[in-house]
Amino acid sequence: MIALSDIISIGSFVRTHGKAGELQCRTTNDFWDESEAEFILVVLDSIPVPFRVLDWRCKGADLLFTLKGIATEQQALRLVGSEVYMRREDVKEQHEQGFLSWQDLVGYTINGCAITAIDDSTANVLAQLQDGRLVPLHEDLISSIDHDAHVITIQLPQGL
Repeated sequence: MIALSDIISIGSFVRTHGKAGELQCRTTNDFWDESEAEFILVVLDSIPVPFRVLDWRCKGADLLFTLKGIATEQQALRLVGSEVYMRREDVKEQHEQGFLSWQDLVGYTINGCAITAIDDSTANVLAQLQDGRLVPLHEDLISSIDHDAHVITIQLPQGL
């Protein structure tokens, strides 16, 4: 069985495309484009279910997937709205800088306070700390990340 910690989100299925079961995926990163993975995973009933990718292509910023076992628009409709994942081991090494997404920083500490959640739903990524504070996470503000100690050092502008 594939553990949730072994997969990483690449986007979500937003709609079907055509009548042959093709699905349009709104991506949140370029991990899939740069990989040679043969499978995507969709979490159904809390279980990551692998689907073999028969074909895929770009449509603007989105990806269109043709999946084995999904041959009709009705079959594809069942997956619309689902989050799309890939195995972490399939992500190219150029992304492996200790973490692959902001979500991987949950559990790290900032100024001795643990990160309990990450809000990356907008361009302004925020870390929610254990004490309730929200801290902006931006590459320009992060001085260092110690992955061994799970500590993030941030230089916040005056007043924050």
